[in-house]
Amino acid sequence: MPEIPEIETVRYHLDHYVRGKTVSSIDVLREKSINLSPQELAANLRGQQITQIRRRAKILIISFGNNTSLVVHFMLDGYARFFYPHEIPAKQPSVLLTFTTGERLGFFAINLGYIHFYPTTELTEIPELENLGPEPLSPDFTLARFENLLAQRRGMIKPLLMDQSFIAGIGNVYSNEILFCSRILPNRQVAQITGNEIGLLYNCLQSILRKAIAAGGVNDEKFASDDALTGGYEPHLLVAYRTGEACYNCGTAIETKRVGGRNAFFCPQCQH
Repeated sequence: MPEIPEIETVRYHLDHYVRGKTVSSIDVLREKSINLSPQELAANLRGQQITQIRRRAKILIISFGNNTSLVVHFMLDGYARFFYPHEIPAKQPSVLLTFTTGERLGFFAINLGYIHFYPTTELTEIPELENLGPEPLSPDFTLARFENLLAQRRGMIKPLLMDQSFIAGIGNVYSNEILFCSRILPNRQVAQITGNEIGLLYNCLQSILRKAIAAGGVNDEKFASDDALTGGYEPHLLVAYRTGEACYNCGTAIETKRVGGRNAFFCPQCQH
């Protein structure tokens, strides 16, 4: 599932490629992906200009000039792709927006995810954004706040990092990488983590997410034919999906075990 770096990369591309463009038509090929009829969606967005692209957690908010928004969650397999006028989608999109320029924006494989329409641009009025934890890269997410949040929780650290009500936007890939950087085993109890370890965990969380965003995350699907950014962080993964391969630090084989119902990747020598 895309996490903060992947969704932030898509947000960056949407801002670059489609902000300011005007929708001329909308094709809905998978009605289950949307929360109103295709006719209603088209009536609300046809002729409207995209004015703002935002991200909250793993969710994109695309706002229009008539004070409406599309709220997009890709879940496991979904992705967005931009097409120049001469390009034809190789696959059938779930939803396709065509702009007055002849360019198109497709949302693909929105099977578990959704594209929901709301007559608002206010994030506080969008139900899908309720009950989300703080953004880990926001200025007010300080070490002191992180320490306070941890002090209120129990259980294993990896599932907690992935709990969207605790911190918004971290999933399986980056929780593994953050914990490896912190030298903390994924099944460590939160109550056993020392103050020094919390400081290191906070710094690793910040640095890894920022580096992954700068490198374009680990998405396989390029946003556009001239997209040279997306997926650039994949070669930098140190433990995620490297089961049996040698740890880059000590040479010990990376191991995998189920922690909180998800695969955890870790080095049994470097992490404690």
